[in-house]
This record gives sequence, structure tokens and C-alpha cells, in this order.
Amino acid sequence: MRYNPAMGTVKKSILLPLLLLLGTGRLAADGKPHLLAYVQNIMSHSVSVIDLDGDREPRRLELGRYPLYSALYPPDPEKLLVTLHNYKRSGDDDALVLYDLRSERVLKRVSFPGPGMPSGFAHDAKRNRIYLADENRHRVDALDAISLEPVFEFPAGLIPVHVDISPDGRWLAVTNRKSADLYVYDLDDPGRDAKTGIFTIHLGKSPGAAWDPGVPGEEISHPLDIHFAAEANLCYVSDMQARQLLVVDILKREVAGRIPLNGSPFDFALDRDRTRAYVCLVDGEAVAVVDLAARKVTAEITGLRLNPIHCALDEEGGRLVVSCWGGAKEGGVYVVDTRTLKVLRHFPLKGEAASIGIALARQP
Repeated sequence: MRYNPAMGTVKKSILLPLLLLLGTGRLAADGKPHLLAYVQNIMSHSVSVIDLDGDREPRRLELGRYPLYSALYPPDPEKLLVTLHNYKRSGDDDALVLYDLRSERVLKRVSFPGPGMPSGFAHDAKRNRIYLADENRHRVDALDAISLEPVFEFPAGLIPVHVDISPDGRWLAVTNRKSADLYVYDLDDPGRDAKTGIFTIHLGKSPGAAWDPGVPGEEISHPLDIHFAAEANLCYVSDMQARQLLVVDILKREVAGRIPLNGSPFDFALDRDRTRAYVCLVDGEAVAVVDLAARKVTAEITGLRLNPIHCALDEEGGRLVVSCWGGAKEGGVYVVDTRTLKVLRHFPLKGEAASIGIALARQP
């Protein structure tokens, strides 16, 4: 998740360094605490702890089956939130886990009714809630950010994946990968009325519930990740099947632009000013760098083997951390210099499979 300085909102990748009381207090060459990456390896049921500034071997945490995405807990950055994705849709494998990074133990496990598949989530600082997309229950759960107890839920279309909140805190938007819709909720509408508070923006031809992402279908839309622009009424959506980054106008309720890419996009990250996007092209070995004002790709970061799927920015250090799916059989993480766009380090993560979500934090 990201940190939104305008709202104090924590999202999918942390943009401002947060100090965690963990480890031995090592310092990087510049005298600052080491940066740690907490990487979810969904198919090996583990979280890797990687010291991005040191030479230590990655450590392995086991928080539950199928960990997918994570972020530091908004009320206390010494704790980590992790979604357990319930990949096989069993009755009790779905959960949101609260993990204490100092004591290295699970403090709380929040379960949901039925065989859910918790996915992306975002923190709403204005109302102090966490909104969590559930792919199998076709809902967005609103949780109290302190207690993590469910408050209410939204309908969210067919297989919601990622959520984001506009910089002014008004709009909550959710991608639906099988109905090819963007569900939008006016959080300032206290009644959340279906006529005024909830609406959909159709992004393209729906693939339908039975469609397999591995089956060709050039005319099909398959939206995945979403991030709002600096302008509160615009957002960007990765469309894996269309091989585009979409520009969506919330007020006009339409796709306002399509940025072509040289591969199939999955997750992406925006810089702090929301002027540049780093888009993971999951069908290959590259991350596209997109100038959002010009609405075009300006460069590609190559040599990321295999299947880059998620990334997080360390803007203070000028680094991009990229996780690789590895054909669901192996995992790995690359660290890229955002100035030269060259790979600085590679962590193969031997024995792990399908690396995806990343949370970044400083070690004291």
C-alpha cells in the first residue's frame, strides 16, 4: 500500500519511511537505518523479510496460507497487515492477519463469512476505516481501522481485486476483473444510496465469470490495479488483457484515455507526486515507466526474471522494489535504481514461490 501525504492514507506501497523496532539496528552506508522489504510468497505460504541494504540472507515468516498483499498497520507501524487469499476457496483459509514485527507473533486474525478471498485493501484516514476487496464474496468490507472489526460491506461486482481512495477522501474505487467494471462509492454520501452514492464505470467488454486469463481474447477487458491521480476525479487502471493503462474520469464516468503498453500490466506504483507510474508487465521481464502527464511510456526496466507482478517505491533512496511471480513456481525480488533504471540487486528467494505483495519499512 502507499502513503498519501495529503490524507495520511496508507496504500499498497509505503512512500515515506516508517521506523520499525525490529532487528539489530544496522545502518546503511549513508548512516540511515536499513530498509526492509516484507514480501508475500503466495504459493509457498510465506513472507520473506529482505534487508535491502545488508548482506544477510532473507528470513522466512509463516503467517498463514496464501499470503497476498500487505501494509503497515495505520495506527501502529510496528505491526503488519497481511491478507490470506484463500486460493483454493476453502472454508477457513481467508483472513486479514495483524502481525507484530517486534515480537514476531500474530496478534489478531480477522475472518469473514463463507469462503472469501481477501485481496487488495486501503486505509481511509478521514474515517479511520480499512476497505478490503474480497474476490470470492464479491464484496468490499469496511473495517474499523483500530479494532479491525467489520462495520459494513459494499456490493462490488464480479471478482473485485484492488481498491483505492481519492486524495480528497471522497471516492472509493474498486476494480472488477471479470465484469470489467470500476465500482465507485461516494464516501461523503452518508446514506450510500444506490442512485447517488454508488455507480459503475464500464471499462470494456466483460470476460465473464468462466473466462480463463490464459485464453486469448483481444477484445476483452481485464482490469486489475488502480491508483488515483493527483487530481481527485481521475484514476489509472491497469488492463491486463487490453495491454493498456486506462485513464478514468470519475465525474464523467468514462474512460478518458488509454496508454498502450508493450506487455500485459498487472500491479503498478505511482511516485509521490503522482506524475510517473511504474507498471509491472507480468507476461515478460520488464516494468514500463509511464509519464502520466504526457500519457506515454518513456522507458522500460528490463531483465526482471520472471513475470514482474508488483512493485513498491523507496523514493528517499531512489529505488524501486519489484517482486516476480516466476510462473507460480519460484519467487524473487529485484531492486532498481529509479534514476538510471538499472538493476542494483537481485534476491532469488530460493524455495519460495510466486512472490507478489510488498511492504517497506526502515529498521532502527
